[in-house]
Amino acid sequence: MNDPLNYELVSQRDRISIDVSDIRELIENCRSDVAWTELPLSAKLRVLIKERLAQLEAENKQAQKESKS
Repeated sequence: MNDPLNYELVSQRDRISIDVSDIRELIENCRSDVAWTELPLSAKLRVLIKERLAQLEAENKQAQKESKS
């Protein structure tokens, strides 16, 4: 099955509850495309976290490359 958000069956210990009441509106409104509005909040959070992690990984790789030169 094609799973663009990399959802998978996870054990209960891999799930957490967090209070996003103070940032929910920011999350909901950070993009204006129709696809974003259709996603549930949990999927939006996963997308934002994965994007940020990829950004940090790219920055770390760039910093390592620069330190070697």
